[in-house]
Amino acid sequence: MYFWKIDLLKAQLIAKGLTENQTYLYTLAYIVFTTFMVELMRYSPDTVFNEWTHFSSTMNVLIPVAGTMMAFRANGGASGVQFLPRYLSISMVASLRFMVLVIIPLIMTIATLNPESALSGSPFDLLFSACDALLFFFIVKHMREVATARPGADSR
Repeated sequence: MYFWKIDLLKAQLIAKGLTENQTYLYTLAYIVFTTFMVELMRYSPDTVFNEWTHFSSTMNVLIPVAGTMMAFRANGGASGVQFLPRYLSISMVASLRFMVLVIIPLIMTIATLNPESALSGSPFDLLFSACDALLFFFIVKHMREVATARPGADSR
């Protein structure tokens, strides 16, 4: 795995591509780096720090990382096939459905029942971390179903 030497990575991609395991490792590293980077940007000098800020940041990194690792295992691990196409496509559709069917109604309900709420703080950090974990549960479930399905079987 190349972390800095892009010319060596490009040479490998041109010559023989990546194995499923290497694709997974690059995907996982990308998720770790980007979620960590986004969380670092939250900590501006005017951020109010408390235990819930740290909890939320930790969960915002750990849940996608653990979820991606579980999805890779559900897909068959290193002997699985088409991890990245399956992961990206299932994650996109599952995320869109989850947003429309769970997140938007949840936010609208909270805003209706408690209009003064800023949708932040300990209850909301915990609630939205649970929602994030639930989303990855569905992604992993669908990854497992695709990985274990027999071609030609009805999967609706």
